[in-house]
Amino acid sequence: MLVSFTSIVFMVFSLLLIFLFPIGLIIFMHRRYRISIKALLVGAAVFIIFQLLTRIPLLGVLARQPWYEPLAQNLFFNAVIIGGLTAGLFEETGRYLGFRYILKNELSWENGIAYGIGHGGFEAMGLVGLNFINNIVLSLMINSGIFDSMIVPQIGEAAAGQIKNILITTPPVDFLFGGLERIFTLTVQLALSLIVLYAVMKRKAIFLLLAILLHAAVNAPAVILLVQGFGTWAAELYLFLLAAAATVFVVKSKGLFQREENAVE
Repeated sequence: MLVSFTSIVFMVFSLLLIFLFPIGLIIFMHRRYRISIKALLVGAAVFIIFQLLTRIPLLGVLARQPWYEPLAQNLFFNAVIIGGLTAGLFEETGRYLGFRYILKNELSWENGIAYGIGHGGFEAMGLVGLNFINNIVLSLMINSGIFDSMIVPQIGEAAAGQIKNILITTPPVDFLFGGLERIFTLTVQLALSLIVLYAVMKRKAIFLLLAILLHAAVNAPAVILLVQGFGTWAAELYLFLLAAAATVFVVKSKGLFQREENAVE
């Protein structure tokens, strides 16, 4: 059996979407608003430090604890506490520290957007984008007949068979959803960045708490919808609605931040 042509086309489309959307946003925002490259880099760095180098390794340590195994079987615990609240706590706290101490002299709506692009853009390109590249390469190897001779000796027949089965049997539309999901998530990341930026500007921790809870509200229901059998469509529709609301907030909030900046001046 081969990986369908439609699956490969959707993988390529999603890959292009994952890379071109953040890059397009950067170009547009830089030309229109002269966003700070420093804010972009801080956003990416905070994601790397607080998510990849801190949260994920800590969760890996937890997963090896005997007392953790019964909790891991609980959908609510996995979706809400692990997938939602811990992600919100680490990422939004990192966001707050980035704005409070590194970007303290560059607090503006434009740089809040720049930070969000750096944070969400790296997440999209560095994690999901690279995974799509890997899947495309493996799919082409399967279809050309060289997968078994090149991959099986490296990772073993069982692991290679599992990868091959996933790529062949996954519905093509799921690969398309993978790219769309990153666009929806990046849009939400922009809104969360602005909320945390506002927390720093107003020096009110309640907005940081709000961002943490909203982050959990993005992650947890999507996971629950998938696990409970509602399907990828339901989860993606949920994320689309959140992204639409986030887009409205991002656009409307510009006036709010301009008033705050004028008040400081």
